[in-house]
Amino acid sequence: MARNAKQQNTSGWLRARYATEHAEDAAYLTSLMLGVLIENDAIRRGVHPADVWAQLRERGIDEFG
Repeated sequence: MARNAKQQNTSGWLRARYATEHAEDAAYLTSLMLGVLIENDAIRRGVHPADVWAQLRERGIDEFG
């Protein structure tokens, strides 16, 4: 959800959101903020954000919904 929100992929975020049973009103903004934090941390560490998303996908933890 965070990746979709950061990429402003609303339809992808909605699919991920409604695939779960617990949909919260603030979930979208939380996901957007998490995406921003992940990318900002990557930049702070000198790593390209795309590489961080790839690492998260490899670990199977890129969907936080």
